[in-house]
Order: sequence, then C-alpha cells, then structure tokens
Amino acid sequence: MCGTLGIIGGISLGNAINALQLLSHRGQDASGLAWRNNETGEYIIKKARGLPKEIPIENPEYRPLFLIGSTRYPTFGSRGKNTTLEKFAQPFESKKGVPVVISHNGNITNIPMLVDTQYESDAEFIADYLGYLLKKHDKNLERAVLEFMETIDGSYAISGIFEKKLFTFRDPYGIRPLAFGYNDKLAVSSSESYVHEFLGINEWRDVKAGELITVQISETLINGKNIFEITSNQLVKKPKKAHCMFEWVYFANPCSKIEGLGVYQARLNLGRELAKQIIEKGAHYDYVVPVPDTSKVAATSLAEKLGIPFREAIIKNRLLLRTFIIPDSDERKNAAELKYHFVRDLIKDKKLLVVDDSIVRGLTSKKIIKKLKELGAKKVGIAVTCPPQKYPCYYGIDFPKETELIAHNKTIQQIKEELDADELYYQKLDDLRIALENKELCTACITGHYPTKHAEKIRLLITEKKIPVDSSHYEQASKQLGDTQKIMLI
Repeated sequence: MCGTLGIIGGISLGNAINALQLLSHRGQDASGLAWRNNETGEYIIKKARGLPKEIPIENPEYRPLFLIGSTRYPTFGSRGKNTTLEKFAQPFESKKGVPVVISHNGNITNIPMLVDTQYESDAEFIADYLGYLLKKHDKNLERAVLEFMETIDGSYAISGIFEKKLFTFRDPYGIRPLAFGYNDKLAVSSSESYVHEFLGINEWRDVKAGELITVQISETLINGKNIFEITSNQLVKKPKKAHCMFEWVYFANPCSKIEGLGVYQARLNLGRELAKQIIEKGAHYDYVVPVPDTSKVAATSLAEKLGIPFREAIIKNRLLLRTFIIPDSDERKNAAELKYHFVRDLIKDKKLLVVDDSIVRGLTSKKIIKKLKELGAKKVGIAVTCPPQKYPCYYGIDFPKETELIAHNKTIQQIKEELDADELYYQKLDDLRIALENKELCTACITGHYPTKHAEKIRLLITEKKIPVDSSHYEQASKQLGDTQKIMLI
C-alpha cells in the first residue's frame, strides 16, 4: 500500500511536502517527490527513508509546474533494509524507452511472467514498462496505457509525468482508490480525496476503473490562474469493479470519500451493522471501548445502537505510527508493546466490549486482552467490524501469506480461545456489504476469490498444493504456469 500524488499548475515544493504528509498513513517506510524543471525540462527526483518531511529539498519555495509524490509501504520485492534507497523508494523514472516518471499505489502480480529482470519495486517495473510501451507506440500515451492495462495483472493507481502532461490512471477493477480534481490554479490526482480539500480544490471525482486522465496547461492568465486542457479516456469499456473493502474498514483517512461513500459514514455503518449480533445474543457490557484510532467511529455508532456508554479506556501513543504497516516482524512486536496506554479506573471490575476494525495477525489483540485482564477487567469481549480475513492479499495490503493470518483454517471459537477473549463477534460478510452500501467490492482476503486472472491462478496453485503456502508466490506461479514470451525492455 502506498500513497500517490500528482500536481500540475505550480505549487511550492514545501507545500507539496505538506500535501504528501497527508498520505503518510498509507506508507511510512519511504517518501519521494519528482518534478520537471521548468527551465530545462529534466526530471528531478528526491527520496528519503521515512516520512515526507525527510525528503531533502534545497529550495522549498521552488514552484515546478509538474510534480508527483509517493509515500511507500512496500508489498513487492525488498522491504527496504537490504536495498538502496534509489531501488526502494518512489517515484521512478523509466530507464527503458521514452522518459516518463511515475508513482504507484497497489501491487502487480505477474511481473515474472513478463520480464526476466529482478525488480525490487513493482513501481520501478511500471516506469520501465510504460517507457517501453511509449516507445513502441510512438509516444501515444493512450495506446501505451491501454496495452499496459491489457497485460498487467494486479492493482494500480498511478500518477505520472510525460513530456508536458500530468497523467493518472486506475486499473480496470478500481481496486485502489484514486481521486482527481482541479480549480483555476491546480489539477491534482491523489490516493485520498481530502488532499484535494487541503489544496483548495472543492470539486473532485473518483478516477474510474480503467480510465486514463491527462492534463496539460493550455493557458496561464496574468492573474496567476491556469486554464487546463483535460482529456478523459475510458480505455476499458466494461470494467469489472472490485473496490478493496479494507480501504473503508481500515486504511483510508476518515475524511476521504471513495466511490461516493464517505469513509467516516462507512465506519458508522459498520458499527451499526455489527451491533445487531450483540443485541441478538443479549450480551451485557459496562462500556464500549475502541482500539484507537481507526475503530473509534464504528465504536461510537455501535455504542449508540446498544445504549452502552462509549469510553476510551485504551489510549494510543501518539508518537508511534501504524504498527500494521511496519515491515519487520520484530519491530512490529516491539512497537505493539509501546503502542497503547490504559485508563485503569475504566477497566477494573468492568465488563468491556472492545471494538477493533480488523484482526489480521492477532498480535495486538492478544496483548490488549491480556493487559485488560491484568488490570482487573471482569469480562473482555471483542467486536470486529471486518469479517475474518483468511486469505492473503495480492493487491497491496501486507498479508501475502495465509499462515500469518490468525483466522486462516480456524473457527471463530478457535480464534476466541487463541486470543483469550470471553466473547468474539465478527462482522458478517452480508452485513459488511450493507454497511458499504452494496458497492462492488474485492473481498478476496475473506472469501479466497480473486477478481484478477493471474491472482486467481496463484490461489488455485496454492489450493492444489502445487506451490508452497509460504513460497514466493509470483515467481513460483510463473514457473508452474509456464513462461509466456518475455518482453525485452529496451
């Protein structure tokens, strides 16, 4: 999972970093900016490990007309410790074919089927492949992107610079979110819609599944206002939409909207739907307690529906970022130890219903339950707004192996016992769909059914035990399925 940002119209590098900082919840391993020099036309790329504020910018007042940015949380190739920053962090400029610069959110599954080159980042491959396709199609961006969509399997939401154009496109399933909007100064593509509001753009829309949008400045007026020439091409005529449900459940910022549904509203809906199970069972609790921060909204509506007081008995350490996207397992365990503080007076001798957005590996949930019981909680129930995630994600969320998932091959009773919870309530899949207003969803991590062809083949090979569960799925699948004619990127 990453954050992608594209801006045309002229914005200071310092303000671009501020905008990119708003996407740091989508990736904290590395950050980068790329822009086109207004005078020479050359691409300049600056990267840093960590947050956008670490990007080395010499002149924050410089205002390039074309700029893209990235916050990276890698799910492809190296996790960064054993590779150079240049190979690890986005954006990337093509080293093959025609010069193009891109940043990307998502995950590509079939790279080993296409090329022999070993890439440390699928975004680097995307840059090279687009450069190759642009050369092949005589710099025709529409034809190049169409062939890209026809050959690439996986999820991708891409912002890029090509010549004097900003372009942005989204895979034919619309798996990852991508918004586009403009005013009389800037045109912006972003993984989160609320970035547009920060930049003063009040009208925006989702980039459609299988759509390419290109923007160039046709005229700059004396008062500093820009007139943009915007072209939209629906390259895939009948896209099969499969929007990632986990964006609404956990990943996206609650201030954003995806496919017309506000993330905040979606989480309210999730809490109300989940409350039905507790009401049906007739369970009693003294307090509804959210696991901060993403479950707060759902816990609020759940408490209202149950008529039980909402109390923040668990306080998040504000100095720590998201532990879920910390790449190293040991680092993740250490961070989990430091992540939360507890309000003892709200815990001792109380029956607590703890609300979480999801339980992926179970590490954090176990620690929370153990701590609450050590502090004297009389009863600890767990209510989870997402159904059990039993299968790996191949589209950009960091659980690529089912053996890492606490729900894989376990019943809810077995999960409850492993967590040492007194009661455990998972959202039902039908109720999830209702809460997300029956959007066309990717629920592969819940059901094991994948929307893209190559990912479905990987799943089948694992199910049939033709490749190991903990293998490098993409490389092993390539060998089993047989090599197609590899592309020589030149």
